[in-house]
Order: sequence, then structure tokens, then C-alpha cells
Amino acid sequence: MKVPFFDKAVTGLSSLFNKVASASLVAMMLLTSTDICMRYFFNNPITGTYDVVSLLGAVLAAFAMPYTMLKKGHVAVEILVQNLSRGKQLFIETLTHLLGISLFLVLVWQAILLSGDMKAAGEVTPTLLLPFYPILYCMAICFFGLCLAILVNLLHVWTKRGAS
Repeated sequence: MKVPFFDKAVTGLSSLFNKVASASLVAMMLLTSTDICMRYFFNNPITGTYDVVSLLGAVLAAFAMPYTMLKKGHVAVEILVQNLSRGKQLFIETLTHLLGISLFLVLVWQAILLSGDMKAAGEVTPTLLLPFYPILYCMAICFFGLCLAILVNLLHVWTKRGAS
């Protein structure tokens, strides 16, 4: 039950997303540091820093999710499951992975709907008047990528099961 192309494609996409998240974090740090220096040393803060840092924070969180899922970087509570039989563990892992995929597919759908509503309403940031909807579309793409990452992890669970 190996799916090397799918696994590699999702891993590559997740790595690309993680690079975007990392760049977002660096940009947030540089912008915030520069704004603080400008504010305190020259009494001239950078206009719109709060807007940009807020949007970059959303980018950071969304784009980091698929990579974190593949690296199993999320918190997992296994104390109850580890004492169960392997069959019951497999059932619980499958169920939780399928529930995760379902939840994030709903979030994909809702992010697309919300971004359409925000675009139609002309929702923008307060200072720089940057539109919100492109970030929500990106979040929808990341949530879909997370669904694929969860599916890859589920396939690994089942492949490990077959090898046992």
C-alpha cells in the first residue's frame, strides 16, 4: 500500500508551505524590530505595522500546519491509547485521522465562503486598507494541504500495520 508519488508530492508541497511560513516569521520579526527602533529612536513608527504583522501571523499559522502534521509536531495524547491492543489503536488512529480530514475540509469550504463574502463586502485592514480575502484563500489552500498531510500520515499508519 505504498504511494511514493503522493507521499513525495505532499511532502514537497508541505516543505514549500513551511518555507513560506518561515519567511513570514522572519518578516514579522524584522518589521516589528524595525518599527520599535523607529518608534523609540526616531519617534517615527512604521505606519501599518500592526496590519502587516497580523496578516503575516495568519500566513505563518496556516502555512506551517501541513509540515508540522507530517513531522508529527502537534501535541498527541497517547497515554490512554498506548495500553490498547494494536487493532483498537489502529481503529482509534484511523477515526481521529478521518475526523481531522473532515474538520479541515469543512474549514476549507468555510474559508472559501468567508473570503468571497469579505471580497464582496470590501473588508480591508484598518490602516493600510489591505484586503483580507487573499489571506483567507491562502488559508483554504493550506487547510487542504493539511488534509493531504493527514491522509499521508493515515497511509503510513496503515502501511506500518501491514508491515507488523
